[in-house]
Amino acid sequence: MQKVFKIYKEDIKNIITHYGALTVVIALCIIPSLYAWFNIKASWNPYDPSATSKIKIGVVNEDEGTIFNNNSLNIGNKVIDELKSNSAMGWQFVTENKAKEEIEKGKYYAYIVIPKDFSKNITSILSNDVKKGEIIYTVNEKINAIAPKLTDKGATGVQENVNKTIVETVSNVIFTMANEVGVEIENQLPNVENINYKLKDIQSKFSDIDETINIGDEGLKRIKNIVEEIQNDIPKIKDILSQSKDLDKSINNFLDSSNNSVNNIAPTIKNDMSIISSISNSVNVSAIELKEAILTGHEKAPEMMEGIINKINKDISLINSLTKVLESLNKINPDKPLTTLIETLQGFQGKLVDIINNLEIIKVNISNGEKPNLDIMDKVITLSNDVKNITNKLYVNFDSEILPSLNKIFNSGIEISNNIYEVLEEADKKIPELEKILEIASSLQEKGVDGIEYAKRVLPKAEEVINDIVIKIDTVNDNDALKEIINILKSDAKSRSEFLSNPVTIKENKLFPIENYGSAMSPFYTVLSLWVGMLLLVSILTTEAHGEYKSVEVYFGKYLLFLTIAIIQGLIVCLGDIFLLKVYCVNPISFIVACAFISSVFSIIIYTLVSVAGNIGKVIGIILLVLQIAGSGGTFPVQLTPQFFQIINPYLPFTYAISLVRETVGGIVKSVLINDIIVLLSFIVLSIVVGIILKRPINKVSKKFIENFKDSGIGEH
Repeated sequence: MQKVFKIYKEDIKNIITHYGALTVVIALCIIPSLYAWFNIKASWNPYDPSATSKIKIGVVNEDEGTIFNNNSLNIGNKVIDELKSNSAMGWQFVTENKAKEEIEKGKYYAYIVIPKDFSKNITSILSNDVKKGEIIYTVNEKINAIAPKLTDKGATGVQENVNKTIVETVSNVIFTMANEVGVEIENQLPNVENINYKLKDIQSKFSDIDETINIGDEGLKRIKNIVEEIQNDIPKIKDILSQSKDLDKSINNFLDSSNNSVNNIAPTIKNDMSIISSISNSVNVSAIELKEAILTGHEKAPEMMEGIINKINKDISLINSLTKVLESLNKINPDKPLTTLIETLQGFQGKLVDIINNLEIIKVNISNGEKPNLDIMDKVITLSNDVKNITNKLYVNFDSEILPSLNKIFNSGIEISNNIYEVLEEADKKIPELEKILEIASSLQEKGVDGIEYAKRVLPKAEEVINDIVIKIDTVNDNDALKEIINILKSDAKSRSEFLSNPVTIKENKLFPIENYGSAMSPFYTVLSLWVGMLLLVSILTTEAHGEYKSVEVYFGKYLLFLTIAIIQGLIVCLGDIFLLKVYCVNPISFIVACAFISSVFSIIIYTLVSVAGNIGKVIGIILLVLQIAGSGGTFPVQLTPQFFQIINPYLPFTYAISLVRETVGGIVKSVLINDIIVLLSFIVLSIVVGIILKRPINKVSKKFIENFKDSGIGEH
């Protein structure tokens, strides 16, 4: 042990007493930090609007507009107005020739063209010849690898804004027209009730007529007055019946129009089912990937579970919204044709809740460091597969099973309206018969007993006619389906159109938030700089000692110098991250300790490689650097890399070093932190064992090879 410290002291003395060596060592301590700082600062906040707004995208609006609902409409201009208030990208409003010229020169990264017939095609949804609107998007992918992805996002944002504007505009027109008709129908209902009131008043007077006939001559006089009163009311009844028939025709015409409108609303419902089906398919695929991650002990398993739960919650929210709309429509028809569909949606909504509950159990197991129960995971996969099959079936069978049910609802309304019209028509036909009966009753009062007996035979028939009319009108007034239709038509058009344009709101919840992209990338660049710094050390400083020492004494004696410089490198890098760059860090002290620890780990790994294998060890260190940059998941998720890098990922020091620094930057999860430390400690133990066992035999074998290489004159001496 004394000789180990003797070697270390001699190295320190030589550095202090030789200004050239001291200068080199100081440079070796600082250079790695510059590598980290420049890269972190360069990627500080590249996706902030202040940065992305400098990416120029040309916008060409050639939309000529159209006439919609008797008003001039230009959706292209609305899109331009939206983009002018959007600072996410550098929108440039130019002509198409200008846009083509600038994109070819590389001054624009992309450009968008809104065609002449854009508004016309969009509003064709309310016609028989439906055409989709097109926005032409051209991107120059030669300029930069990342920029096209950002411009794609900008183009997608334009599409989403246009879709929202279209749905809101069209649905608002439909619901506004429906609202006006609903109000008009409700205003006319008192006329129907007035008819009923008059007829019931007539009903009450028939008992008086019967009593008058039984009394005799005295009653004849009274009959005359009553009959005259009824005859005076009949013209009013005729007018009311005529108005009611016209009203019913208006209702019938509206329901015919509404029956056509279902063809416009149905695609929205079908689109919602498509989204539900797509999310359910994604949940099933993610569940299978989650099981594979759990089996391999992948650290991203909790994050993947959160992703699945978020997708399921989005699915449940959309199902709730769709179910409310379907329940409202289902009330219109007494047969409730949408009941099976609603029950099916509620059923697999329960399955989605079961999936979340099972995932929460697995999540708790993983958080507690326990091995998850794979039977529960298999149950999650089975449930998600059931949901996927159900949603896919609903979407595929929409046109053949669900659309006919929607049509049936509106057809039932038409049928009710037709029945009402038939009742009123029959009542209108019986009015002349009633007039005739009343004329006969009026003449009876002059014919004595014979006339009275005749009146007793005729008046019950008149009473029966009135009773029949009253019963049928009561049926109309008490019909819940008609009331439900009126309530739906009267409902707020603006809120319903806004709902259709944006049925789902995403509520974002950030776990372990990090303020900016540079801070998020600091673990990767910090760890990378420490490895690079160690490579610089072994490239310039020797791992051999002069004098009579054992290989083990040389190994540990020289390593103390490398360890000292490595720790200094780590401290300079992490302190500069915190105090110079102001990197966001939840636990600064833990961050500093972690960097020093990682420097120690990297120093023993690379030092051992070079001490044992010489220049070959340096080559191995560089190869490991290249492999770890791509395979550690420091920039992109490792799942996005080729299979080779996914396989080697668990065996790379970078994987656990970056994870350890991320814990100190974003927030510590104790189980993850302990696992990273244990694995990195195992690298230290493995390196020391290799150095102790292999240094002497390999150095002995490679001695002649190294001397021969030096004699060649092409290497360093």
